[in-house]
Amino acid sequence: MQTKEKPTYTIIGTTTVIDGPVHVNGDIIIGGTIKSNIDAKGTVRIPEGGLVDGNIRAKEVHLNGRVTKGIYADEKIVLGIKSEFSGELVTKKLVVEEGAQISGKMQVTEKKANKIIESVNESE
Repeated sequence: MQTKEKPTYTIIGTTTVIDGPVHVNGDIIIGGTIKSNIDAKGTVRIPEGGLVDGNIRAKEVHLNGRVTKGIYADEKIVLGIKSEFSGELVTKKLVVEEGAQISGKMQVTEKKANKIIESVNESE
């Protein structure tokens, strides 16, 4: 009998600071600070008060905190009313709620974000 695999959630609390890359096979909620890149197979959620000073690569990203580099999502990026973003966005779908603060470059494309990242890295 096969059992259905439950989704895996990682939670970074508000008092936590991580200074190094984070790799997650499921979803992650970042209430604290990450001072490096995040690579997630699932959804990255950053509520108000959360900060990522690095690039995020994920299936989806829901932002209400701050990100200061790039967000590369294969499916969707949602910038909530409390979000602050500066950097580069690449995704298939982009939702920007009224009140979101954005500074940088945006690319909405049918191509997978990971493929775009690989081609950018190869040209450097």
